[in-house]
Amino acid sequence: MQIADTLRHPRLTFAPRWANLPAILLHLTKIAAVFATPLGVGLVVALLGLLLAWRGWRRLGHSCILVALLGLWAAAMPLTARLALGALEAAYPALPPGQSPAADVAIVLGGAVRGALPPRPGPDLAEASDRVLYAAELFRAGKVAKVVVTGGNLPWENASRPEAEVIASLLQSWGVPASRIVSLGSSRTTAENAAEVKAAWPSLGASSALLVTSAAHMPRALATFRSAGLPVTPAATDVRIVRQPTNLLDVLPSADALLQTSDAAKEAIGYFVYWLRGDI
Repeated sequence: MQIADTLRHPRLTFAPRWANLPAILLHLTKIAAVFATPLGVGLVVALLGLLLAWRGWRRLGHSCILVALLGLWAAAMPLTARLALGALEAAYPALPPGQSPAADVAIVLGGAVRGALPPRPGPDLAEASDRVLYAAELFRAGKVAKVVVTGGNLPWENASRPEAEVIASLLQSWGVPASRIVSLGSSRTTAENAAEVKAAWPSLGASSALLVTSAAHMPRALATFRSAGLPVTPAATDVRIVRQPTNLLDVLPSADALLQTSDAAKEAIGYFVYWLRGDI
């Protein structure tokens, strides 16, 4: 193509670049989220300390390294995890299916199943797969007439089917007829979940819905769906923090506790970001 042709048809040159902008922004969001977790913050502070010590500011550098180590220890304590994640989960307590309020449909959010990627022979049930089982139990208990599943694949995933289709298959194996399942497989974030359901809402013939997601995710998800104008009632599941006596092990670092504290931090930051963007 000649230079003159490029000038006359700029969209031919620049459109392919900007077509990937949503995926690029999603990548950047995931990367930024890593550095917002206790582990990410601790690594940044520790690296800063090493840099300061190397540049001659040894006392300040060593102080930064100590703060990073103490901060990671505190974040990795089960006691901290219970306080942080437990506060989110307590906002909307989970109920047995028989005690749940009734609604026209249940809306199940994705992030519950990992794709059938090699060497897996089939899909993998993530920790949040409680959402799928709970939706099936709500249907079998007569609390909803339909189940709406929303969730696509992230750009860096190579799954052959959207997550919503995989969840729909699981629902069928757990007693929900295919005719009672609506699969929406284009959205990748909570905000996109809400937008996708809102677009499909007129065709559902529903006036009420139970929002099924993890207890820790419920505050952000519920606020997002209600901000979109959807009449949803919380139906929390996947409760990770249980009541148990405090003991000496609760102040010792644990990888599981660090993950739980990190998830709580991500939810808190995600809520704030959604508020800034106007999604809540």
